[in-house]
Amino acid sequence: MRPIVPLSIVVVVAIIVGIMGTSNYDIYVTERDQRNLQLAVDDCKKLFPQGMDQEECITKSLDVFGTDYQKEQWNQRDIYSINP
Repeated sequence: MRPIVPLSIVVVVAIIVGIMGTSNYDIYVTERDQRNLQLAVDDCKKLFPQGMDQEECITKSLDVFGTDYQKEQWNQRDIYSINP
């Protein structure tokens, strides 16, 4: 049997496993960041009374762990609270 056929099968299987591993890693990272964001926001609420310090803490937590959509929603909240 030619060595090219088994080698090509191994390469195809390795590529498929690599693609599956990458997609699973992206899901894991997203879940981890959301869990860390929730914990950080909970800590901000416990550490600071409502006000500027708490909002600044939450904003920094969003900058680190939040998605673009979550950041946009947080900024929209600021706009609506200033201009009702």
